[in-house]
Amino acid sequence: MSSVLDPIADRLGKLIRMLSSNQDGDVLNAARAIVRTLDNAGLDVHTLAANIGGSDKKFSEEDAREIYQRGVADGRQAAEHEPVFRNVDEPSWHDIARECEARSARLRDERERKFVADMVRWTLHGGEPTKKQAKWLRSIYARGR
Repeated sequence: MSSVLDPIADRLGKLIRMLSSNQDGDVLNAARAIVRTLDNAGLDVHTLAANIGGSDKKFSEEDAREIYQRGVADGRQAAEHEPVFRNVDEPSWHDIARECEARSARLRDERERKFVADMVRWTLHGGEPTKKQAKWLRSIYARGR
């Protein structure tokens, strides 16, 4: 679903936002810059208007196919980077946090102690840590073993 405006879309977006300025000079300069930007790309205001269209614009079969294919590709990429299932042999996040807490003498400082205590409470009823928290908790867990 590419548009003839794609190469200049970011620039046009910035210029259009400038049209909301309280300074008349800024508004006039933005309007002139929009026309220049379009002209340099071999386009005009009519092309801009046609490409930002209204609610009567419909997707073609080709557009729908492209959207679908992008969604499938994005889903596959996400699946490669994020496992859907945890290994059943791994301890739960709560078990990991409790084991870290049990070995509190090996924690580096008060910040780690507080973090581990927070993770024990958070994971008690199935809460999961964020990616950053999980990385930190795993490193504490591995260091304590």
